[in-house]
Amino acid sequence: MPRPPALPPEQKVTIILAVLAGETTAAEAARTAGVTDQAIYNWKRRFVTAGRTGLETGLDQAGQREKQLLGEVAELKQALGDSYLQLRAIRASMLSVRAGAPGRPHRAALAARGA
Repeated sequence: MPRPPALPPEQKVTIILAVLAGETTAAEAARTAGVTDQAIYNWKRRFVTAGRTGLETGLDQAGQREKQLLGEVAELKQALGDSYLQLRAIRASMLSVRAGAPGRPHRAALAARGA
């Protein structure tokens, strides 16, 4: 069965308010709007949770989850970049310590000796 075209938010609000007011049942509203009973229950839940903006196109849970995940990806990229810079600084300081440590020749000194 093909998916029916999306209803505008104003129409969804009218339907949900009629259901909430007891003027119609969810099943009757679904038949009238040409959608499933489940769609009516989803709209009702979203409306009660978020008001009218919860019924606006593009503000569904999947879109919100995608936004959240994109934010987490950005944070992880930043943390990875910071860790990389810290690792480079640690390696550089270790090389400078090794180069100047008494009793322990640096690799370049060993190579020069032919070791």
